[in-house]
Amino acid sequence: MLPFLSTLLVFFLLLLSPPASHSEEQSAVIIHQNDLHGWLFPAGNRCGLGETAKLLEELFREEPSSFYAMAGDLFTGPELPAAQKGKMETELWNAFCRHMSEKGFGERVIWSLGNHEFDYGLPDPSSFASPPLCANLVHPQQGAVYRPYQVVETDEGLRVGWIGLLLERNRRVLQEVEKSGLTFLPMREAVGKALQEMGRLDLTVLLIHDHLDAIKAFACDLPPEWGIDIILAGHDHLVLEEPVDAGGIPVSEAGAMNRFYGRVDLLLSAGEVKRLESRIVPWGPDFLTHSTMRVKESFDASRGEVVAFLERSLTGSYLRGQESSLGNFVTDAFRWATGTDIAMTNGSSLRLDFPIYYDQPLELREGDMKDITPFRNALVTGKLTGAQLLQILEGEVENFQNQVSGIRYSVNIGNPAGKRVEEVSVNGKPLAPGKWYTLTHNAHCADPKNMQRYLHLPPESIVWKMTPWKDYEALIGYARHLRTIDYPAEGEGRIKRRF
Repeated sequence: MLPFLSTLLVFFLLLLSPPASHSEEQSAVIIHQNDLHGWLFPAGNRCGLGETAKLLEELFREEPSSFYAMAGDLFTGPELPAAQKGKMETELWNAFCRHMSEKGFGERVIWSLGNHEFDYGLPDPSSFASPPLCANLVHPQQGAVYRPYQVVETDEGLRVGWIGLLLERNRRVLQEVEKSGLTFLPMREAVGKALQEMGRLDLTVLLIHDHLDAIKAFACDLPPEWGIDIILAGHDHLVLEEPVDAGGIPVSEAGAMNRFYGRVDLLLSAGEVKRLESRIVPWGPDFLTHSTMRVKESFDASRGEVVAFLERSLTGSYLRGQESSLGNFVTDAFRWATGTDIAMTNGSSLRLDFPIYYDQPLELREGDMKDITPFRNALVTGKLTGAQLLQILEGEVENFQNQVSGIRYSVNIGNPAGKRVEEVSVNGKPLAPGKWYTLTHNAHCADPKNMQRYLHLPPESIVWKMTPWKDYEALIGYARHLRTIDYPAEGEGRIKRRF
């Protein structure tokens, strides 16, 4: 019996003893920012979220108890098209959060609401990949609208609690809150409620988006036994090189516009902070990124206005033997500009593709249209018979050159010469060999010395007329006309080749 009793006694003593991880000293690190205000992309004088992710991934791998916190105001900064305001910031932030989750660090990214999240209406919590924290904004009957707090337990066994709080006196915020039938809980009440629900914590952090004076007054009113260890602030854009003491609670803030980040190094033991060191780090691109982005910014400035948004990849500059989405767009633009029955252009004149990654629409600018057709050829129009069109298509079987608009045709390469073109329609109607049709092409291919190569016809067999259009001007005009460019990547069956 004695061995059994000894074992039982040891078991109960273990139950009564705190876990080893809570009695031993442990380190923790918090990287924090606030008031990013849309500056989430790389620039010549700023880092983007890609650089932030690299910084954090390295830290998170080295330090198991490390975190990134952002104390509000993702929105409202760079001048964007009206339709992109709020949307752009959300998309970039969500991409950052998803990336960190894919790396296994999703729980270590914590953020809270700021007043500028309300610039475009009441922020929808479901629109964010990582839900924002806000404990003091509630629905009178339904309770919390946003996640009030977050508890993260690290691999080292530390339980870290995060509570988000939003200023109550901002006019824009109040307008949206009242419109939506919501109300503010007193901050003290919201914190007390969250602490009661979170249970035992080794480290307790408040993310507060408010004026520093208001934060200090609030912090001084908190009971010491609540165990608030640090407040990470936003809203005033202050660069606090040293934390401000607020009733024994350190308050840190890291500037704004993604120009700084704060780093807090903590030493914890038995649920208490034994040492806290805080510093602000200027945050800018390395020399290579700075130099690269300066060139890119000069390049972008020369690109002109946005003319359209691309929904699907527009490719074909490398396809010289088949129909392409890029060729379809270009020849449609030529026919739109000149009003002819048919348009063609040599595939070798198309020099830039626009791949779409991750199903994200792409802005296309005037300069992009110039890069598709960089040779600046004039557009010309002429008349040809259906028989001549058949001759062109027969020539395409052996020496494919042209992307087309206004016609659909199929060829069987295995048939005898002269019978390889099996079906042709012009604007939905069967080709009539004796009928006259109008054709647009570029002036280079229509030049008498190039007619045989590109159109498989004798020189001067078509009388061409010069139009006022350059090739790229037609693309710009047509892109503006469409506004959204959406061509099937696999083509539309304009050209069918059987072997």
